[in-house]
Amino acid sequence: MKTESEIRQTLREWIVRTSGKIRAEELDDDTPIIERRIISSLQLTDLILMLERLSDSPIDIEMLKPGVFRDINTIYRNFFEPARA
Repeated sequence: MKTESEIRQTLREWIVRTSGKIRAEELDDDTPIIERRIISSLQLTDLILMLERLSDSPIDIEMLKPGVFRDINTIYRNFFEPARA
């Protein structure tokens, strides 16, 4: 598994590449990506698939609750922190 820094960087790169609405230097780990419409609700499916590849495990549907995709910090906390394992 990748380090926290590598995971966060991969998330940043994916968001910038997928959205086309924000430059890398404008995206912080606490930038609200849904609220600011940086990625659309339709792109969430692709984000979930990318998270599964990044974590090498399927995403538990029970984890998909409002707010879990708010920003990179929240995504990391919900899907990658050691407490999840």
